[in-house]
Amino acid sequence: MRRYRIFWLWSAFVVLLAVVTIAGLELLSSLVVPSWPARELRPVEATNLASLGVVTGAQALPHYNSWGLNDRERSVRKPAEIAFRTVMIGDSFLEGVYVSSPVGAQVEQVLQAEGHRDMEVVSLGISATAPPQYYYRIRNVALSLQPDAIVVVFFSGNDFVSNGFSWANVPPPITERPLPSWLGAVAPRLTWLAVNRLGLSEFGRSTVGGADTVREIIKLPRGERFDAMARFLKTSRYPDKDERVMREILARGGDRFWDVFEPRERDEEYLQAWWIAGMVDWETGTWPTPLTPEEIDRSVRKAEIEATASWLVAARDLARERGVKFLVALAPVPVVDPVYAEFWSPWPRYRSYPMLREASHRALRKELEAKGVPTVDLEDDLKGVRGTYRLSDGHWTEHGTDIAARRLAAELLKLRGTGN
Repeated sequence: MRRYRIFWLWSAFVVLLAVVTIAGLELLSSLVVPSWPARELRPVEATNLASLGVVTGAQALPHYNSWGLNDRERSVRKPAEIAFRTVMIGDSFLEGVYVSSPVGAQVEQVLQAEGHRDMEVVSLGISATAPPQYYYRIRNVALSLQPDAIVVVFFSGNDFVSNGFSWANVPPPITERPLPSWLGAVAPRLTWLAVNRLGLSEFGRSTVGGADTVREIIKLPRGERFDAMARFLKTSRYPDKDERVMREILARGGDRFWDVFEPRERDEEYLQAWWIAGMVDWETGTWPTPLTPEEIDRSVRKAEIEATASWLVAARDLARERGVKFLVALAPVPVVDPVYAEFWSPWPRYRSYPMLREASHRALRKELEAKGVPTVDLEDDLKGVRGTYRLSDGHWTEHGTDIAARRLAAELLKLRGTGN
């Protein structure tokens, strides 16, 4: 009996110590962690994005507001003069670090230029996020902003997920906000700080080093660049790969490859380590890769389409429960741009990935329509239009952003005048 009493006393002491420790660390974290909603939106401070490689080589860091968003300052409460407030949710396509004005801001500009000054578009675009983050960003932040409509900008290049939405999902001990976790449930500030410092976010895991080296390589005479890039990849990323093979892969585009990175006044392209490394990895890979249209269609995974759609359906249901109108805007992969498809043709294995995602894009559209999710497919506007996607990183150019913004503005006017 005495042994059991001691056990329970020690257990109670450990629990009490853990509670006091977490509470104390949560209090201390509040001194250095961004305030709400910034800490619920981005796992890193916006001022650090340039050093982390998001805007590598960019001439100027985009304007980030106090929420850590590439947008003008916004209020939590809907302004009195605004009759229809839209909150847009998405990843780097919505954040728009490579264009003069992100798509959300351009949508607002189009609406106001047409006389709809009582409409506002709040952009919650965060790079390196996906549908699970979109769902919880809507639940934890967007619905608190008194929206009349929520628009999810889904990029088919990297937004598909394998694990679907379920109330039975068990949260991990710790993960980036706004995703749920055990620690996040009791200590959200401490969670943000731990994820930030330990690089546990999706953004932190996806960052590839070598930005400074790549910037120096692009300054070399053209005849020396392929050799220098192959050496860089050999020493920093792929010590087991043959340097000569990597050089041959890089040189397939010939001199026109370097033409893309010449300075220009708009839509300047930047050589970045992450996609150079990915290209070489795909072209040297030995895993089966679908190359023909038939192989690509057969490779679309129905389970992945259903899992991805489940998050978007759950997001729609969240909005519907609050009487908020909802729309999914499908942003297609860059191979719909003939210029992009032609540029990447010397690397068929690497290009096969966005081609597969194009097929997945079509399948997701059918799935969402079958489930009654209001959907607009931007491929209807972008397919076959030249110069709409950046050749290096595959984001929208100024032209592509303008086309998307005008279509979305038109859709918001329809949404304003109809039921969900």
